[in-house]
Amino acid sequence: MLIRVDVVCAALESTYGAAIDQVLRDRRVAVLAPVGRDFTDAVAGELSASQRLTLLCGRYEGFDQRVHEHLANDEISIGRYVLSGGEIPAMAVVDAVCRKLPGALGKELSHLVESFSPELDGGLEYPHYTRPEEFRGWTVPEVLLSGHHGEIEAWRRRRSQERSG
Repeated sequence: MLIRVDVVCAALESTYGAAIDQVLRDRRVAVLAPVGRDFTDAVAGELSASQRLTLLCGRYEGFDQRVHEHLANDEISIGRYVLSGGEIPAMAVVDAVCRKLPGALGKELSHLVESFSPELDGGLEYPHYTRPEEFRGWTVPEVLLSGHHGEIEAWRRRRSQERSG
C-alpha cells in the first residue's frame, strides 16, 4: 500500500495555498523514511533553525517514490528498523526539534549540556542523583555532596566519557 503522489501534491498545495515549486522554496519538506539521513541531535538543531518545516509521514509501504523525488527536499530516518507508519518518527522529530526552540525548556541553556551535545563531545550525559543521599545502602557519590564545583564538573566529564566509551 502506497500513498499516491497526486494526493500528497494536492494536500501540500491546498494546505499552503501555493504551487509545489513555491512550497518547496518556502519551507523544508521532509519525508520520514528508512532511506533518509540519520536523525541526530545535530539534525534536530538544523531543523530547529528552519523557519518552516513540514514532515511527511507515510503508512505501511510509505510514499510513491515521486513524493521523495519531487515533493520533498529532505529525507530523514530515525533508525534502522521498520515501523507501521511515520507517526512515531514524526513525534520523535517534533519533540527533539521543539526542545531546541527558544522558550521551550524552563531554563534557556538546558539543552546545551545533555547527551549528544557538542558540550559533551557528542557523548552521553553523566549520571544524575537526587535525595535521599542514602537509600538502602545505595549512596550518592561523595563528590556530588562536596560543594566543590570544579571537582563535580571533572567527575561529570569523566563519567560522561566512561558512558560514551
